[in-house]
Amino acid sequence: MIQLAASEYTRILPYISSEEDDSRFIFVFVYSVIEQLQPGGIYVNDRQAPTAGLVVSRGGKYYVFGTLADQNFNKSLVEFLIDERNHCQFYDLYASSSTWMTYLSAALKEHVVPLSRTHYTYVEGAIPNASVDLEDDLSLTDIDSYIYNKYQQEVDASYKQLWNSAEDYLHTAFGYCFMANDQIVSTCHTFYIGGGYIEPDIRTHSDYRQRGYALRLCQHFIKRSVERGLIPYWDCDAGNQASNALALRLGLSRVGDVPILWWHEDKEIIQRYLIKYGYI
Repeated sequence: MIQLAASEYTRILPYISSEEDDSRFIFVFVYSVIEQLQPGGIYVNDRQAPTAGLVVSRGGKYYVFGTLADQNFNKSLVEFLIDERNHCQFYDLYASSSTWMTYLSAALKEHVVPLSRTHYTYVEGAIPNASVDLEDDLSLTDIDSYIYNKYQQEVDASYKQLWNSAEDYLHTAFGYCFMANDQIVSTCHTFYIGGGYIEPDIRTHSDYRQRGYALRLCQHFIKRSVERGLIPYWDCDAGNQASNALALRLGLSRVGDVPILWWHEDKEIIQRYLIKYGYI
């Protein structure tokens, strides 16, 4: 595979915008890499006229596109995906066609598990299906550099893969949270941004769930996203009942289900995930 220079990323846009089996689906992380809004890389079979390639977000989402005609590329792609040294703990592998998914499912059978993701999108003028009165008197706060760093250190260390720094995050993205004293109660972050779309990431501390914090934060996040000219886009596991229910309560429109292949270096995490979301 040939790694493109950042100045060459836009060469793959024709494949991203028109070669998908079902163009209803948007892969925000792909645009985040192409537009160099978030770290990642792009690999292709031909630098000048690519017919197949792989978009790699450093955050762990991958996208295979193009045709399967180049057998040398196909072989190098599979070798890249099998080699654990190329990945940071895990990857979610999306594909531009069912043909690619069938091929990769067989080639990676001993290394990945199949999952299904459900996508939702904002429809102009949509009104959330529910309002909420918060049980506690907490203020909704913009995520600043202090909160971002605290979140990365105490809640989700994977954000260091999504963003190079708090300054980088705040320059490109935004988010909101509820705090109790100095404790992070609930957050709605920018997970991926690109192509005019924005994908949120929601997390609520286990002691504060079922109180309406996530709903309120997401309502605010969607409102602010639309004001900035961005289209909110939601991507969650098909078996994640809470996330799917929240998307519908927010008035988002269901796009459909997307198959992916998931690899994780920790097999116990895979087992727990499969049980939690009803795969086994």
